[in-house]
Amino acid sequence: MSVIVLACVLGGMVLGMFLRNRLPKHHLSGDTKDVVKLGTGLIGTIAALVLGLLIASANSTFQTQTTQVQQLTADVVLLDHT
Repeated sequence: MSVIVLACVLGGMVLGMFLRNRLPKHHLSGDTKDVVKLGTGLIGTIAALVLGLLIASANSTFQTQTTQVQQLTADVVLLDHT
């Protein structure tokens, strides 16, 4: 999966380098660069949020399974004592 993402990022970089020479000058102004920086920051923030939620969900699932195993172990010990 990471190789595919790397290939997409590098492909986008190479495409951007080729398109930069063909763009009109008003597309390369400071305002346009600021908008691109803001968009990139927004995408990075959303990606970090999604990754955080994914980790929280995995942690919650792990904790639930751990609790179930502990409860099963306690039930087996109680059954053994009975």
